[in-house]
Formats: sequence, structure tokens, C-alpha cells
Amino acid sequence: MTRQMLKGIRVSSKQELVDRIYQYFDEVNETPVVYHWKYRMDEF
Repeated sequence: MTRQMLKGIRVSSKQELVDRIYQYFDEVNETPVVYHWKYRMDEF
């Protein structure tokens, strides 16, 4: 995740880095991926 988020960007301050990280989270969360589990709890 870090490599995807920070690849090729340059920031001039710590606050700009924090803003970019939160921007990345917002972009990723716009289209969530649903994961369907392949096992059942009653099989254990």
C-alpha cells in the first residue's frame, strides 16, 4: 500500500504528506471491494 500511495510524489511538508495519505484512503474507499469468504465456521 505504501508503494502505491507514495510512488513518484514529492511533498514539501509533513502536513502535505498526511493530506496525501488521507486523500489516497478516500479515493480507495470510493469503490470498495467485497470479499466473499470461502470457508464456513461450522466446518471447524
